[in-house]
Amino acid sequence: MQLVIGTVPAVPVLLVWLWWRARRSEPDARPRAWAWFATVLISYLVLAYIPVRAQPWLVQTPWFRWLLEYFSVRMVYRDGKPLQPGQYLFLMMPHGLYPWSGACATVSKLVDVFFRMRMASAPALFRVPLIRQLLGWIGSIPADRASMSAALKNGESIGLYPGGIAETVRTDYSSERLLLKSRRGFVHLAFQHGTPIVPVYVFGQSILWSQLRMPRWVETLSRWLHVTLFIPYGRFGTLIPRKLPLLFAVGSPIVCSRKGEPTPEEVETVLGSVVASVEDLFQCYKGLYGWSDRPLIID
Repeated sequence: MQLVIGTVPAVPVLLVWLWWRARRSEPDARPRAWAWFATVLISYLVLAYIPVRAQPWLVQTPWFRWLLEYFSVRMVYRDGKPLQPGQYLFLMMPHGLYPWSGACATVSKLVDVFFRMRMASAPALFRVPLIRQLLGWIGSIPADRASMSAALKNGESIGLYPGGIAETVRTDYSSERLLLKSRRGFVHLAFQHGTPIVPVYVFGQSILWSQLRMPRWVETLSRWLHVTLFIPYGRFGTLIPRKLPLLFAVGSPIVCSRKGEPTPEEVETVLGSVVASVEDLFQCYKGLYGWSDRPLIID
């Protein structure tokens, strides 16, 4: 399923067309037609499955510095100063239609803000040619328990969008909509590794693109397929994100009371602290971003 659904739709369509064309071609043209089909198929499989290594030098190149300049990235800290170097579980919110803020947080000067952070992305994206190469180069990992636990055991930080696919479908251009109160997996992960949780609210992330309104059942289908189903549009009606500033508001670390498997009461206590911190970040900095009247809805 990931091979077809979790990839650029044009590629499987092209493969089917080349296969059909080879089957229907004249005998003298058939070898050449099958050669085209085999070339595209092998290229796709190579791009979809060969290992990809992180390239720290690449994220410091001018193109990635331009990415931060395009979005006029700024940082504010609830404690009034940057975090102390250490290992953290960064909760990035909101997800938006594309988690572009996560990509920004892993490149250029922001690598010194989000210490040794590995951005967790939907596992299906690691079967998408070109996208998986980009994710690999910036050091992203699949957002599954095994991959994130391995990174934390290695002393690395994790960047995670707790709202995931469901929050993507709910993205609304007129309000901020988060799916957080029912998310408890990241709390268990933080307790098991003794990792402080740092909420990060990125103002502007939710309006880089818009989407056509979809029925609620699309959210259920998206979660079942492990791939987001939506019709987006951005700058000039294209898929290019709008040229808008991104304001990263970094909250205070929320430290788990101990290391190990948490009790249900401990989970609810930490989750409540996270929700309160997110609400505080939004209320504190929404005026700075020019969103004084924009509502925040946390489900």
